[in-house]
Amino acid sequence: MNTYPYDSSLDWVIESPDGEFVASCLIWFDEDNKVGLLEPVGTDPRFRRMGLASSVCKLALNALSDKGAKTAVVVCTSLDACELYKSIGFEQFAQTKSFHRLKNTL
Repeated sequence: MNTYPYDSSLDWVIESPDGEFVASCLIWFDEDNKVGLLEPVGTDPRFRRMGLASSVCKLALNALSDKGAKTAVVVCTSLDACELYKSIGFEQFAQTKSFHRLKNTL
C-alpha cells in the first residue's frame, strides 16, 4: 500500500453474507499513459465458479474508467485465468516466453 501508484479506490472486494472476503481485484493505474493493470485478482476456492471474479473485475474496471483510463491489461498464467479475462472482454495481444538455465550447466 506504500508503493506508488497504489490507489485504495481501485481495491475491490466481494464479501460473503457473513463478511468473509471471497473475491478481490486490485488495479494499478498509470495516469500518464492511462493504463491500468489488474493484479492481483483472486477468489476463495470455496466460492469459485459463481461469477464473483468476473463481477469484482468489472467493478474495478468501471472505477478505472471513471479515473480516465483508456486501456486495461492483465497477465494470465493459467487457462482458467485466461478464460475469465476473455469472458469479460479482454483479447490476447502478446505472449511471454520464459527461459531458464539450470545451475549445473553454467
